[in-house]
Amino acid sequence: MELKKATFAELVHVTRPDCILASNSSTLDIDQFGKASRRPSQVLGHHYFSPANVMKLLEIVRGRETSKKCSPRR
Repeated sequence: MELKKATFAELVHVTRPDCILASNSSTLDIDQFGKASRRPSQVLGHHYFSPANVMKLLEIVRGRETSKKCSPRR
């Protein structure tokens, strides 16, 4: 968790301000990544169903402050 939070804190310095930041960490708290990044509205999680080559599904995990603009289009 500490490494992921440090990574999200660094991403804020090397990405455009409108960049969506995502993590595939299905068991870690996305809200903590958002807080570390100082861009909680732009942080989300994603989780591929297994096996990914057969189950072509992707779950989007929104944090408490993830903007609706980060939601996938339907």
